[in-house]
Amino acid sequence: MTETLPLTVKLRLTSANSGRPVAGRAVRLWHCDGPGGVQASDDAGWVTFAGVFPATHAGRWPHLHFGVYASTDATDVLYTSKLALPGDACERAYAVAGYADSRRDLARTSPVDVLSGGGALEMASVTGDAVRGFVATRTVGV
Repeated sequence: MTETLPLTVKLRLTSANSGRPVAGRAVRLWHCDGPGGVQASDDAGWVTFAGVFPATHAGRWPHLHFGVYASTDATDVLYTSKLALPGDACERAYAVAGYADSRRDLARTSPVDVLSGGGALEMASVTGDAVRGFVATRTVGV
């Protein structure tokens, strides 16, 4: 793939009990083939990562992995999940020439296929386009 599209991922951590923002937790976000990054949630519970729109392959819906940790050394996991991208956003991204294989593979899979690896599935809300880039947003109760 020669062309990639920007993807900004914004996750907001909230308490699963109260719904209040959760500050100071480490969040690690990664694609299956990359080391990813770690950030601490701010006072409003937000973390923001800059990356690229993930490609897909046969049998795997486009997704990213993330984990929430009690501290920034990212060794004491509290929650792990997969952040799936909605089909309409994938179709817009995969219209770009560099994603031709993903366009073909997307038609052969579904978001349910992400669950085969175990763990929870979080579907992101995605805005943007191939010109401006994409932004995926999700609130995560931990």
